[in-house]
Amino acid sequence: MRLLRISMLALVVVAGCSKPLELPDTKPDTSILVLEGDIVTGTDMENTVLLSRVRSLQDTTPSPESNARVEIVSKTGGNWPLTMTDAGKYTATATIPADNELSLHVQTADGSQYETPFQASKPSPPIDSVTFRQEKPNEVTIYVHSHDPSNNTRYYRWSAEETWERTSSFQSLYNFDGASIVPKAVGEQNYTCWRTQPTNTIVIANTLNLAQDVISYQPVTTIQSSTEKIYVRYSILVKQIALSRESYDFWNTLRKNTELTGSLFDPQPSQYQTNITCTNNAGRRAIGFVSVSGTSEKRLFIRNSEVNSWPTFDPAVSCSAIELSRSGAEDFLKSNPNFLVAYFITAGGGFAVAPQACVDCRLTGGDVIKPSFW
Repeated sequence: MRLLRISMLALVVVAGCSKPLELPDTKPDTSILVLEGDIVTGTDMENTVLLSRVRSLQDTTPSPESNARVEIVSKTGGNWPLTMTDAGKYTATATIPADNELSLHVQTADGSQYETPFQASKPSPPIDSVTFRQEKPNEVTIYVHSHDPSNNTRYYRWSAEETWERTSSFQSLYNFDGASIVPKAVGEQNYTCWRTQPTNTIVIANTLNLAQDVISYQPVTTIQSSTEKIYVRYSILVKQIALSRESYDFWNTLRKNTELTGSLFDPQPSQYQTNITCTNNAGRRAIGFVSVSGTSEKRLFIRNSEVNSWPTFDPAVSCSAIELSRSGAEDFLKSNPNFLVAYFITAGGGFAVAPQACVDCRLTGGDVIKPSFW
């Protein structure tokens, strides 16, 4: 989520002699801190906060805020520091009690101190289920279902993380060591990969107009058959938190602007309410809204065989191999380092070679380490 001001375009109509229209300075204030994240209470919960700065429309370079001190603070005196794990990304896995009011404190490298008000944790009811429907031949939609029997939640937000299995075009049992073709070591493989990414969409809902606090068939994301996500097996982890009315309004405004501009990373045309204050410099501003909430989550798996007429590979990707004798393949690989051994030719004892991306799944995105939940 990158929050920017929109530059203004002015049309000046001149009738005879007139004084030119003077516009106020519309350059964005790059001192504004952008804070993304919530305080998630519970046992061994991962809390992540992203810090960055507003930047101009023309600047496409990310502006993460590094070397800050970030911590979750309890009103009764406890605190949980977050560690910078990447530029502008601060993370901690800790047990954060839900029975204390909590605040997020940030001190940036320039000494500015930002705080959110102390808030009580709002419990999140369990997710009832996560389901999918193939409502169009080339689309699968993921839905979340939930309810609060006490009718106290009313405002919901969901985030999701997708993981999918993918394979290279050729499964090779051999490597080239620079001189000879040799068998791969036991356990070594680069044929099957798993790729993980967040959905990066804003999914919120409220039940104010319903007699019961029930969420049914709330869309979380849609998968197109043109993507590789369900070529083999797909999984999505949906996380749910309960929101306050103020937090819901913030996310609703952001959602509307995202729909207008196309993505979370496009310039955002509206100003946002915030609950983050710079306590030692009234001239400093921050954008973001930090909620304190419990969380619930549920995972769904989809196999390629569970969807109708779904592709198992990308027809736009063409991978062809060159079949050679063993010595011919070794000579070829010596002079073509962008190729790998693709497979062994049973008849004749030769080998096929192919471009690296056709053999090593890591080169087109992913990790060969199977996720623990797979």
